Amino acid sequence: MSLQIKDLILQAIAAGNARGLSQAQLAASAGITAVGLSKAKARGDLLASTLEKLAGQSDLELALLPRRTREKDAEAIKSGTFFD
Repeated sequence: MSLQIKDLILQAIAAGNARGLSQAQLAASAGITAVGLSKAKARGDLLASTLEKLAGQSDLELALLPRRTREKDAEAIKSGTFFD
């Protein structure tokens, strides 16, 4: 189980709900069943292509970002550039 993937799925569902889409509608628009989305959410696993479709229907986009280390975060906080 990947907590990061599960979190992405939950974010897509929440954004879809904010746009007035039910979880079943969001799943259908991504080409999967509501049960399939529920199972993917529970196990924290979903095809990247399906996750991309969910994100798109929720007006989100997927992006990979460099991982920030605690040292880099601390330095960014000290220099005032943490939110840049």
